[in-house]
Amino acid sequence: MAPTMNVLLERDEPSLFASSPSYERCDSSARDDGRVAPDGPFAFAFDARPSAATPAAFALEARAPPPLPRSVEPDHPALLGSLTPPEDCPAPKIYNFSPGPTNLPAPVEAEIKARCLPDPSEMRLGSMALSHRSPEFGRILQRALRNTRRAMEVPPEYDVLFMQGGGHGQFAAVPLNLCPTGSERATFVVNGTWSRRCVDEASKYCVPDVISSLEADGSCATFPSFDRLERGVHPRSAFLYVCSNETVNGVELRTLPPRLSSGVPLVVDASSDFTSKPVDWRGSNVGVLFACASKNVGHPGVTVVVVRKDLLGRANPFCPGVFSYETNLAAENVWNTVPTFNVDVVGILMGWINDHGGVREMERRSAAKADLVYDAVDGSDGFFATPVSREGGLRSRMNVPFCVADGDEALTDLFLVECWERGIVGLRTVTPFAKSKYLRASLYHGVSYEDATVLVAFMKEFAARHRAPTASELALVEEAPVVDAEESYAGQDPEPVLQAAPAVAAREEEEAPAIDPDSPPESPLPQRLAQAAALAEARARDLLPPPPPAFEQDLRALGLGWRPCDRAEELFGSLSSSPDDVAALYPNILTLPKDFKASQYARVSRDMFAPPPPSSASSSMASSFLAPMPPSPPALVACEDEALALPPASLGAGVPAQPELR
Repeated sequence: MAPTMNVLLERDEPSLFASSPSYERCDSSARDDGRVAPDGPFAFAFDARPSAATPAAFALEARAPPPLPRSVEPDHPALLGSLTPPEDCPAPKIYNFSPGPTNLPAPVEAEIKARCLPDPSEMRLGSMALSHRSPEFGRILQRALRNTRRAMEVPPEYDVLFMQGGGHGQFAAVPLNLCPTGSERATFVVNGTWSRRCVDEASKYCVPDVISSLEADGSCATFPSFDRLERGVHPRSAFLYVCSNETVNGVELRTLPPRLSSGVPLVVDASSDFTSKPVDWRGSNVGVLFACASKNVGHPGVTVVVVRKDLLGRANPFCPGVFSYETNLAAENVWNTVPTFNVDVVGILMGWINDHGGVREMERRSAAKADLVYDAVDGSDGFFATPVSREGGLRSRMNVPFCVADGDEALTDLFLVECWERGIVGLRTVTPFAKSKYLRASLYHGVSYEDATVLVAFMKEFAARHRAPTASELALVEEAPVVDAEESYAGQDPEPVLQAAPAVAAREEEEAPAIDPDSPPESPLPQRLAQAAALAEARARDLLPPPPPAFEQDLRALGLGWRPCDRAEELFGSLSSSPDDVAALYPNILTLPKDFKASQYARVSRDMFAPPPPSSASSSMASSFLAPMPPSPPALVACEDEALALPPASLGAGVPAQPELR
């Protein structure tokens, strides 16, 4: 975090700016949303918080202004869904937040490599090379079935199948196995993208009744109540279908609906949350549960299907054998060539779950990762947002959708590019659905808590650089109390000091050496700066009480210093929008564009303008109260087309510095 300095500005101090045409209010360049319009090379924002120092002052946290978003080419790899960071990426690994396929936990991937890809010297074949009917694969298959039952606590009245076709295959397989004639009614809860696709496919093989929670625009952030399900499900419905986690919409059922009074069996599409939480098989009257393997189960190419035995024997006679539950169970999962490697991977993953606390430990880890990301979104003052409210208890712990600056395209693209450059990938991948303003952070088992921490740290960094002031922050400054010159302040009467300030400034002006154009002085203060310095000195020395010790400690812990309004020369002495001849007279002044504007809302930081070194010819009055500054980082001067890094020593050194182009 760049060092910053805290400056106290009282309500009546805009006069320090208004006294000079070089410093004007920037109201004309402010947009309705409070962000400074990017129509010039500089932009200021502010962060106002009440200070414990005085009741009539506000601490303005000074830092560099939000930079203009850098231009991003529309065909940048990050915007095309690339999952391969640049070669110069400094990250130690790729942080893959893809919605699937995705990584598996690192220990699982290591075991897959050792078990499934043996060295030739081991004189054995890996599962990719085994016949699906060989005794070697038979042992792999039985281990996978056993580990799955144990990990998911599957009761004995259920059978486990390893099938093919993914979730889309099961959209057809479920009605083909449970609706013998195709004229049976079946009920579908549509609460997102995948449940809607399921209805489209299943309607070919049954008569669908739909209970929808979609909004008029097609979005969804809710799930129908249990009472609505009880009323909406026909007693003779063949099944009730739900998608327990909608990956695109970010809606998850933390627990499945309880058994309906009608006894209609529940069909669950658990493709993206299987193994992330327990399943109440009996209490929810689960008839069929299926999960494609590409998220929390294994690698794509196999689908886990758990079917209750009493539902077998109802298949439509036109059901293909590859989709028939009864046919595949009768053949002991090898009716056709089963994907041997994928089944092996499922067994390894399920064994890892069993060895690391079981499904309840997986649930705890999933909740911790999701809470970390949601807290970052909720705590960003609106810079990030998610469509699913916290109160409903439906926020997905597998897929966190969030937008950047309400979907601002330039900032969203920049966020994706900078993530990609840091090895953070998969937040927006190519999908068959329309492009949304929401990105997605998918938090499957392959994403560790530490990986989620890396994402959250960058989200906070990006927001700090680009967040505009909030309405509440603006209100804090607008509602700041006006200082009454006749009011006793900190136990002292300020009137004598205020009356003496002009005389002090006049005396200082008389004592300053004359300006000879042929022989410019070393660095005399302009009159307006001397007046500002005198007023600031009087207030700081005689009026402002010292800050509370705890406040000073907090500032020091952040690498800051206590800086009341006694820094006029530092803050304004190195800033100028004067004509070129004035800049020539004052080589220590950093010249700004003539249309530069600032206001009492401006944040000034050492990041942006490094102060010049103290000059021996500086005003004795000003130097008496200017404390030494800690070392400054390079000053960042935000320009429209480029950023220049100016070493602090180059400002005011008398020798033009060569800017380093970044």
